Amino acid sequence: MPLYRRDDVPKLAAEIAKGTPAPLYLLAGERYLCQEAAAALIDALLPDEATRGRGLRVVDGDREDPIHTLNLLRTYSLFGSRQVVKVVDSRLLYSKTVAKTLWDKARKAKEDQDDRLAARYLIQMLALANLTPAEWQGEEMAEVAGNRWQELFGFAKPQDLGWVAEVLATAEPGTAPAAQPDEAAELYLAALPEGIPRGNTLILLAEAVDKRKKLYKAIEQHGVVVDLVVESGATSAARKGQEEVLRALVAKTLAPFGKTLEPQVLPLLLDRVGFQPVALVMETEKLALSVGEAKSISRAALDAMVGRTREEALYELTEAYADANLGESLRIGRRLQEAGMHPLAILAGLRNHLRKLLLARSLQELPEPAYNPGLAFPAFQQGYLARLKEARPLPPLLVGHPYVLYKTFRQAERTTATRLKAALHELLAAEFRLKGSIVPEALVLEAFLFRTVAGVAA
Repeated sequence: MPLYRRDDVPKLAAEIAKGTPAPLYLLAGERYLCQEAAAALIDALLPDEATRGRGLRVVDGDREDPIHTLNLLRTYSLFGSRQVVKVVDSRLLYSKTVAKTLWDKARKAKEDQDDRLAARYLIQMLALANLTPAEWQGEEMAEVAGNRWQELFGFAKPQDLGWVAEVLATAEPGTAPAAQPDEAAELYLAALPEGIPRGNTLILLAEAVDKRKKLYKAIEQHGVVVDLVVESGATSAARKGQEEVLRALVAKTLAPFGKTLEPQVLPLLLDRVGFQPVALVMETEKLALSVGEAKSISRAALDAMVGRTREEALYELTEAYADANLGESLRIGRRLQEAGMHPLAILAGLRNHLRKLLLARSLQELPEPAYNPGLAFPAFQQGYLARLKEARPLPPLLVGHPYVLYKTFRQAERTTATRLKAALHELLAAEFRLKGSIVPEALVLEAFLFRTVAGVAA
């Protein structure tokens, strides 16, 4: 069967409504889009809400026994009605090739301060190497040799692993999935050609799949594959794809309310929420309800209901700046100005961050306590930071949560005190231009970023 995409889901639902469902649907890609597509297919498969609860079984893929799921699928209904089995977060098509995808999703969830979701992705990644959270052993796995890491997970060892032990410590007991039985995929391969009872349908939801597996090819042949992957990253192509998905979600969410966004509101809404489809839908619904009978949602309503805090926005800018990401720094800088923040305030935030980096870099150059580049978070917190606090009081700028300090010290590793001082001199010059020059303020800020971003994290 042909490969389907997000826009094809209504067509698939219509085919089901005509009485021609497939025995198996694989929905692979972005989590929210998979859930949304599954809901549309289930509505078509089980249109009677009164009996839907009896005909639908939902299985958690992290705790699933896939052989038991297959047995359910091959069993005829006692009531003679349609049976639908939905497996959420299916691991049936996982292999080491998806480990990097799971790692990237875990890191993104951590950046979004969702430790619970980050832990789930990490546990799935560890299971691919037959490891449990307890076997991570905190710092020990963080210190594993690069070639061993490649052997375990199939991708190059990341530099920053300190946060992993912290996140895994938050995982609920018993959440580590059992290893997938090797024979499960073979049983599915045998079952698909033989046929599944006409009234039964399996819907698999997976955020990542190995398309090289024989089972994937069999599902393409005997079932339906819906590709709901949205490219991650900050490239122009990835951002374009993400924005297309988000714009469609906003339009779909607003349609039942009969409301629209004023032209300048949509890009600000997308920027404030980011690529978080669930959060975007919730914020859009909140906006629609907040304006009452009004047909249009204004900038004032957006600022009142979805106002990103000054601290959050500046944090994103300083992160992009410290990572030497010029494109992202320029984009966030423009968005901050569109949201009403003066360039002087933006420079003040960057100045504070540069000063923190300079302090951290100066402390790293002290002979005692000695700082070792590449420290994992547990070693930093329990070793270096503890010794540093014993030796001297921390400067007020460096007082904060240990993990925030850890990130500052890791960023400071990539630069030198000389570069940081030069950036501060450029910043002072930019402030003078803003206060006494006829050059447009936006150009002054952009010129500062162009001059210093690459130099700070060279």
